[in-house]
Order: sequence, then C-alpha cells, then structure tokens
Amino acid sequence: MLVNRKQEWMQLPEPERTPLSAGVARPRPYPSLRKQFLQLVLLAAALAMLITVHSSVMVQAGYDLVEMKAQAAKLERDNELLRLEIAKLKSPQRIQQIATSQLGMVTPQNAYYATAAPSTGTVAAGKNGKTVGMLGMSKAEASKGR
Repeated sequence: MLVNRKQEWMQLPEPERTPLSAGVARPRPYPSLRKQFLQLVLLAAALAMLITVHSSVMVQAGYDLVEMKAQAAKLERDNELLRLEIAKLKSPQRIQQIATSQLGMVTPQNAYYATAAPSTGTVAAGKNGKTVGMLGMSKAEASKGR
C-alpha cells in the first residue's frame, strides 16, 4: 500500500561552486570580537572552577569541625571517667581494705612518733630508762576517721 506508492521528488540543480582564487583570502568578520568572546568564556570557566573549589574547601572544613567537636566531647567524657577512677583508687577506705586483706597489714593500736627535745639540752629517757639522745619518744593515738 504505502510501500508500493512511489513518490516523486523534485530535484533542484546543485549550484555551481566557484573555487576561490589562491591569492584572495576570505575576510574574517570581527576577529577582535571573537578573541574577546573567547577570553570571556575562559574567564567565566576559571571563575566557576574557583567558586567550586572554594565551596568544596569550606564544606570539608565544616565536616572536619563537626568531627573535631565530637572527638573533643568524647575525650572530655573519657577524661571525666578517668578522674572518677583516680578518685576511687585514691580513697583511704580502699587502700586500707587492700592493706588488711591482701597484704596482711593490721591497724596499729598505739602509734609512736619522735619529737624534738627541749632546747635546755636535757637528755630524754625512753622506755626502760634508756637514753634516746636528743629525741624523745611520745605516744600518739591513731586516727580512725580520716
């Protein structure tokens, strides 16, 4: 049906081409305008690249800042936990409990300490009348509630 139908086209004769003479060059319209347009396009492309790079740097700096703030908060929490652990380890009750249970130490009933002798030059006598020298022995009470 449509395939069998032939259509006739009107063919126009091809225009004759005249070769340009070798000595005559075609004049280029507005060469300085083309150069200025190319410079404008290159400037716009460079400006677009600069803006893109600047935006990329700013976004990356923002991500780094958020990451550093999160890291600082984590370090603050870890630091607080370590301070709490140090306070537990330094507690006198814990030290006394370790000393008595693991090391076999006992709490003294009487504590003795040395004091400087009076400045009169007398010699102090200790237990059993023995001379202690310029230092005398005194009895002190152990404090139970530090």
